[in-house]
Amino acid sequence: MIKGARADNLAFPAFWLLALMAILAFSWVGCKSPTSPDGAGEADIVVTNDYEEGETVDIYMDGEFKFSIGFKVTIEIDNVSLEEHTLEAKLNATGALVDSETIEVVEYTDYYWTVDDPPDIKVINQFGKTLKITMDGDYQFDLANEENRWIIDVAYGERFLKAFRASDGQEIASTTIRVDENTDYSWTVE
Repeated sequence: MIKGARADNLAFPAFWLLALMAILAFSWVGCKSPTSPDGAGEADIVVTNDYEEGETVDIYMDGEFKFSIGFKVTIEIDNVSLEEHTLEAKLNATGALVDSETIEVVEYTDYYWTVDDPPDIKVINQFGKTLKITMDGDYQFDLANEENRWIIDVAYGERFLKAFRASDGQEIASTTIRVDENTDYSWTVE
């Protein structure tokens, strides 16, 4: 014979309610208020290494080493002071400077800096004929009319570019580009 029994188990819902309250309490304690009205938050600088695949860079803030960071990794410089900070990224293997940035920290919030890939030069052909492009005396590529191409990962310093008509090798144009920032440059040949 089967008997029916009433099971009033109030402990089960109470357990889940207590678990939810504990999770919320811990997440509230662990959460920082980046722009709290009373100024109780902190300023952080979040750094991402997007320089080159496989390259580890060393991060310096105001001349002081902070950490080494691998490619596509993000690390936070925690609790920085409210003032201007100079950030530098140097190749871990050689110490060569590959990127720098100045960040004015004026409030308690997160600031972001991405260590970018090396500078590139975009060459645009509006001359009307196919051109041969050189940089610092080294052949780079042929460039058809109305085409543009990139010279990638250009070293810092003065870069001397020349455009020659492909059909007869006659020099058409030249320019010097001073690569002194981690940004992309362009040259239009007309």
